[in-house]
Amino acid sequence: MPASLKFRKLRHVETAVDALDGMESELRQLAGLVVALRILGEAGDAIEPPAISSIARSAADTLDEIDKSWRQAIAALRGA
Repeated sequence: MPASLKFRKLRHVETAVDALDGMESELRQLAGLVVALRILGEAGDAIEPPAISSIARSAADTLDEIDKSWRQAIAALRGA
């Protein structure tokens, strides 16, 4: 295998690893949101709709970032 091809494949793999590493903070945030929702659900208190909406927006934004990172990683690996 030519050195240039080997280098290109390595670069694609490094790009994929970087994208997957970037998902860690979003996954932690999503886990925290799930914990918050679980606590709110178990508390049995009335929760104002704007509070639920705020949590849902934050979760949706976080999922969008995870999806973006995932797609970058897959694209990089497919290009390898």
